[in-house]
Amino acid sequence: MTLGELKENFTNELEYYPSSERQVFFQRLCEAYLQLQPHQIVLNYEKEISEVEFKRFDEALNRLKNHEPIQYILECAYFFGLEFLVTPAVLIPRPETEELVAWILEHFNKTDTPKILDLGTGSGCISIALAKNLPNAQVFALDISTEALEIARFNAKKNNVEINFITSNMLEWNSSKKFDIIVSNPPYVLEKEQKQMKDNVLKYEPHLALFVDNTSPLIFYKALRKIAQKNLSQNGLCFAELNEAFGAETKALFDEVLFQNVILKKDTFGKIRMLKAQKK
Repeated sequence: MTLGELKENFTNELEYYPSSERQVFFQRLCEAYLQLQPHQIVLNYEKEISEVEFKRFDEALNRLKNHEPIQYILECAYFFGLEFLVTPAVLIPRPETEELVAWILEHFNKTDTPKILDLGTGSGCISIALAKNLPNAQVFALDISTEALEIARFNAKKNNVEINFITSNMLEWNSSKKFDIIVSNPPYVLEKEQKQMKDNVLKYEPHLALFVDNTSPLIFYKALRKIAQKNLSQNGLCFAELNEAFGAETKALFDEVLFQNVILKKDTFGKIRMLKAQKK
């Protein structure tokens, strides 16, 4: 079988995916399995595919048919120009979280030396991207999942940054350390919203990192506020990604005596997805 024939078969088998997605899937598999960049694929349509190579593509195809994310199949995701190992133990990094990181970096110069805390770090994408872009920062990252922290440690080493990892539940964590930035992308999807979600998220991504009880949608933001009140230095900044349905309620948590300059920010799709609050 030639690469051209393989592509035709691959495309036909995944006809229920949008054509743009099928193209990205095939390009990423070619890059991973054949070391072919996207622009090289069309030049190699006559290339003969070995039995071993075909089996790898076929296995990936079957997993895609079951709606498994391509990032988990390849154990690789890209975030803020960096490459991350991802497994079902961690969420796949999202573009809106890149916007959150970009917003944080707007407040600092590359030579600054902030002390940063990332609550619920998962794959480590936020803390590692900040450490990479603020090389003089001191970065701490917390997660309840030991499996997630193993992935995050690997990713920190892979991207050549030093992170101080903490195994703890942010709902219970207690420390006297002071930070200039506290950031969190906590669970914020209501359990009742599961029926609106696609299988590629619902069946494969860790529910511990996604969902919150319907009766307490702001539980992690209340914990974030408590930590920010105690652990942010004077004029320190708290950032969070949030559920657009609870933007006003989340903002109200921080519109109190101890915080100032509380701002909600929309993502590129016009959805309220980010919050910033400054400690007085």
